[in-house]
Parts: sequence; C-alpha cells; structure tokens
Amino acid sequence: MEHDLDERAPVETRPGGDARPRDWTRWDWLCLTLITLIGGALRFIGLGDAKGQMFDEIYYAKDACLYAGRPPSVCGIDAPENYVHPPLGKWFISLGVRAFGHNEIGWRVAGAIAGTLTIVVIYLLARKILRSTLGASIASGLFALDFLALVQARVSMLDGFVPLFGVATFLFLAYDRDHLGARLGRPHSSPARPWRLAAGIAAGGAVAIKWSGVFFVVAALTLTITWAIGARRRDGRGGAIARALNQEGATILAWLVLVPVLLYLLAYVGRVDGSLLAAPWSDDSWLFNVWTENNRAWHFHRGLEASHPYESPAWSWILLKRPVAYYVAPGAPEGFIGSISALGNPLVWWSSIPAVVFAAGAWLGRRDLFGPEAIIVAGVAFTYLPWLVLSQDRSAVFLFYLLPVVPFMCIALAYCFVRLGRSIEARLAAAVFMAAVAGLFVFYHPLLVGTVLPYESWERRLLFNDEEACSKPPGEPTTTTTTETTRGRTVTNTVETTSEDSLPPKGWCWL
Repeated sequence: MEHDLDERAPVETRPGGDARPRDWTRWDWLCLTLITLIGGALRFIGLGDAKGQMFDEIYYAKDACLYAGRPPSVCGIDAPENYVHPPLGKWFISLGVRAFGHNEIGWRVAGAIAGTLTIVVIYLLARKILRSTLGASIASGLFALDFLALVQARVSMLDGFVPLFGVATFLFLAYDRDHLGARLGRPHSSPARPWRLAAGIAAGGAVAIKWSGVFFVVAALTLTITWAIGARRRDGRGGAIARALNQEGATILAWLVLVPVLLYLLAYVGRVDGSLLAAPWSDDSWLFNVWTENNRAWHFHRGLEASHPYESPAWSWILLKRPVAYYVAPGAPEGFIGSISALGNPLVWWSSIPAVVFAAGAWLGRRDLFGPEAIIVAGVAFTYLPWLVLSQDRSAVFLFYLLPVVPFMCIALAYCFVRLGRSIEARLAAAVFMAAVAGLFVFYHPLLVGTVLPYESWERRLLFNDEEACSKPPGEPTTTTTTETTRGRTVTNTVETTSEDSLPPKGWCWL
C-alpha cells in the first residue's frame, strides 16, 4: 500500500482492513469554519475601542495614510517617516484607510483580516502534515486564542502580517513536496511547479513586510533542497545531489530566489522615484534609489543603540519575561485602569517548549525528512534561533518578534496530542488542556483589549510584578547643558541626569 509522505500520521481503518490517511471531511469544514468565526470575532469586535494611535501605530498608521493618497493635513505628516522597514505591510494597512478612512478602524482592519486568515492557513498546514482533524483544530484553536496573536491582529503594526505569509510558505512547500514522488522512489521535476512558485511568492511577501521575513526564504530553500536530495537517495541510484540540482535547480532558483527578490522590489513601486531605464548606478535610477533606501535602513538597524523600557533578550521571549505595554486607557476613574499588553498565554508558550523538544527528538530518532516533525522543527528553528544571535548585537528587540514562531509552537502541541492516540484518555487530555487555555484567555482578555478594571483586579493578572524585579538598574550619568540669553545676559544651566527611564527592569516584570 502506498503511504503519504506523512506516513506516520494517524490513520483510520476502513472496511476490508484498508488503513490509509484520512481524507478531508465535513468535520474539517465544520471545525475550520467554527474556529475561524470565533477567532475572527475576537479580532474584529471592538477593533476601534482603543482610541488614538498606540505604540508603533504612530509610524505605520500615518505612513499608510499617505500611501492611501490622503492629504498631509489628514495624515499629520508631510512625507512617510518610517523608512526602516519595506513598504508592503504599509500598503496593506493603507487599503483599510482607503476603505474606512484615517481612523482606528481604518488603520487596524487589515491586520485583523490578516490575523483571521492566519488561523485558516494554520489549520490547513496542520491538517496537511498531521493528517488529523483533531490536530488541525488544536493548532488553529490555540492560535485563535493566543494572547499575542490577538493583540497584534488588533493593532496597526507590521508584525501581524508576517505569520500569514510565513505559514503560507510552509503550507505551499508541503504541497510542492508531494510532487517529488518520494513515495514511489521516482522523483521527477515539473517545469511549472505551481506550489513552489506560490511558496516563493509567500516568502517574498514576508520579506517585503519586514526583513526578518528572510528567515522564511532561507527555510524554503533549505527544506526544498533537502527534500529533493532525500527523495533521490531513496531510489539507490547514487548521485543524489547532482541529480537533484540538475532536475530541480532551475525552479528552485527561479521560484524561491528570483521571485522573492522581484516581489520585494515591486513593493517599492510608487514609493521610490526614479527611472527604470536609467543606468542602475545613476542618481535618477529607480533601482539605485531603492538600493539607497535599503542602505539607509541597514545603517539604522546596524547603528541602533538606544535602549527601550520594554525590550527583552530573545531567549526570554518564550518564557514571557517582559511583555510590551501598548496602551493605557485615558480617563479611567480613580482606582481603575485599562491597558493593552503584548504577551503570550503562559500555559501554551511554556508547554510548547517540551512539545518542540519532543518533536525534535522524534525527528532525530526517525531521521525522516518527510515527516511532520521536520516541518515543525524547521518552522521553530528558522524563525527563532536567528534572533538568539542577532539580538546579541542589537538593542530594542521585543517579545512580539516571536509572533512568527507561535504558529509552529501551536502545531508542535497539536502534534503531541495527536501522537497520544485516539483513546478516551488521550481525547480527555486534549479537552482539558484546551479548556484550560480557554479559561486563561477569558481571564486575561481585559489586558488584551484595554477593558477598564479595578486596579486590584488588573494587578492580579500580572504574573510577575515584584517590586525589586521591576525596579530599574542604574543608568549612565548624562550631563545636559543649556544656554539662555535674557536681556543681554547669558546664563548657562547644567543638569546631570541618568537614563534609567529608557532601561528595562532588572528582572522578570509584567508592569
């Protein structure tokens, strides 16, 4: 009997003893629809309740307003101010501004749509690699109720768009993998490879939103080349690497390298002046001006030294050491407070650590390049591990940078529950876990949408708020000198301060 590439996925026994991976069923339609509706409602209801521009909305909402063709008098700026990230995410935000105006709904609706679509793509990816309706429901359900995923879908920032394109990249790669013919040991190459092209478009979209999207391009190249070589090694004919590059190299180069580059460049159309016909090195060349814009952004990121009170090292993100406060509701009565914080569900995030380790152990034990473990481990490794290195030389890195990793954390947990089997006890364990996740979501929901609470009730939700841990380390002394001339008399004032306010707390702090 032929087995799918995900040959260790759950199977069902059909009449006559024919066991095969389960096909898409009406239960999939029902679960996907229900989870998407719930997740979408959570993202859209009260989307404009937090008034004004919170956190980095002050950059992206204003730029998107100009992208939408609104006059500077409406947008509050004369020219786009945020040059440190590519334009595609701001183009998406501008679509909402075009539809609903330059207001809270207008600049947030695109993120809410992207966040809802991400739930769908996660379901499809989990269903594809786990071959389980239960596993897909758990993975997408966990993301639908994830604290950080909800907050980022309700704020006009670029980070909420990256997971949509990143997970779509892995989904299309999984579809393309089937074309390798690895099951029968007869790998072949199609000149079209539409799913590989789709993966390249999705990965290019991720990069055109934020440079960190390049992690998905690297992941796509690594997985595709690995699968191409692995499929050819199965036939025992030798020369697997040479045959893989000869048969697959053209489409890998075209669809996973050139297409992302082209899509990245297209994102700058309408945002950078210049002529395509001019010599690339001349000042009036469009390509030269795109290069100049990116070089400017590169030097900004390389030279960024300013600290931020909500920054935290990459190793601590999944441990929830330092969430990011986005918003404090104005006008709350005395003794009450409303806030929005970017944080994760402790139960999901912390339990995902052993889940990923378990998937990695299973992958190392089986050495199966085509199993679900490979995609789970690659998803986490390519989106998280680079930050452990990059954050060493850069300040102002934040917990919400982990968002592209969260879908794979959710799939890792779903994988573990699927591996438990289909017994009553296994299903009960999954139900109890999901109920606990839902309970925590309800408890923390006020901190995700800015609901005004009594201060004591708000403080009970702060897992880490020890006074000593939340205190600031001593800052570097700074001397500021000002000169003022009044009636012909010049007075020099010298003030010595410290930079404590811009530093993060010493320990684990949610305040």
